[in-house]
Amino acid sequence: MRAIRVSEKSASSDDLKFELADIETPKIKDGECLVEIQASGINPSDVKALLGKMPNLTWPRTPGRDYAGVVVEGPSELVGKEVWGTGGDLGMGRDGAHAEFNVVDVAGIREKPANLSMAEAGSVGVSWTCAWLGMVPGAHVAEGETVAVLGANGKVGEASIQIATAAGASVIAVERTRDEYFGHATGPVDVVNLEHEPDVHQAIMDRTDGKGADIIMNTVGSPYFDAACNSLAKQGRQIICTTIEEENMINLRTFYRGNYHMIGVSNMDHNNILSGELLEDMKPGFESGAYKPYPIKDENIYGLANAGEAYQIVLKGTSRARIVIDPKA
Repeated sequence: MRAIRVSEKSASSDDLKFELADIETPKIKDGECLVEIQASGINPSDVKALLGKMPNLTWPRTPGRDYAGVVVEGPSELVGKEVWGTGGDLGMGRDGAHAEFNVVDVAGIREKPANLSMAEAGSVGVSWTCAWLGMVPGAHVAEGETVAVLGANGKVGEASIQIATAAGASVIAVERTRDEYFGHATGPVDVVNLEHEPDVHQAIMDRTDGKGADIIMNTVGSPYFDAACNSLAKQGRQIICTTIEEENMINLRTFYRGNYHMIGVSNMDHNNILSGELLEDMKPGFESGAYKPYPIKDENIYGLANAGEAYQIVLKGTSRARIVIDPKA
C-alpha cells in the first residue's frame, strides 16, 4: 500500500521530512480491523507531529488522526461497514490514516452518519471531539445559557457554536477581523469583530447586561485568557484547549469569589476507542441536521502524492477551509 512515512523530526516548518512510500499492507491481530481509507482530514496536530511537537510520538510513523473509510478485514459483521473515527493514538503512538489502509481497534469502530460523505465524515474527528469534551462533559452547556466563543470561525470554534446552539444556548462569537460567522448554527449568534470592538471584556459584558458569559470557549488561549477570566458570570466556566504563551496570571480572589471553573481539554488522551464513543454520542446530531459537517471543496482534497502541499497549507494557516487527504486521488 501507499502511505506517508515519517522517520525523523523535521528541522523546520519549511523543510518537512517525510516520504510517500510503498509498504506492506498491515496485518491485523485479534481485536483489530483493517480500514480502507477514503478520506482523512489534516489537523494542525498531524503536521506538528512532523516537527516533533506532539506527546507520545514515536517514529517511524504514518500521520493522520481522523479517518473515514470501509472495513475490509475484521469480524464478519463489520466487514463492508462505512465507518469514521479519530484518536489521540493514531498518527502518534501507532500509524494513522494518511495511507491507503489503517488498522484500528474493533472497539473503536463506529458507523459514520449515512448523510455525511466520506470527505465530510473524515474531517470531523479532532476538532469536534475537542469541542464536545469542553462543551458537554466539561462545561455541561444548557438551554438558556450564554456562551462566548473566542476564535469562532476556527474549526473547534465552529463545532462549539453548533453544540451550544443545539443545546439552546445563545452565542457571542468573537472574531479578530470578521463581521460574520460562516458556520452552521441552530440559534442566535452575535458576532464581535475585534477590529471594531477591540475590548473583548467590554464586548461580552455589553452583550450580557454586565452579567458575563456562562461559558467561554477559549480556542486561542493566552491572548484572551485575562479578558475571559474577567468576563464570566457567577459560576462561569472557561474552557482552554490551546495556548500560545504557557504561563498566564490569574487573580485567585476573583476566581474563587466568582465560583468559577477552569476546564482544560486535550483529546490526545482519548485513543481511537474512547474517541469512537464520543463520535457515537454526537452522531444523532449529525443525522438530525442539528449539526453540520465542515463543507469540503474539491480543490481542498489532496492525494498522497500532494501531501506536502496540503501539510504546508495547514501548518501555515493560509486557508480556513478543511484540508483532506484522499488516498485514491
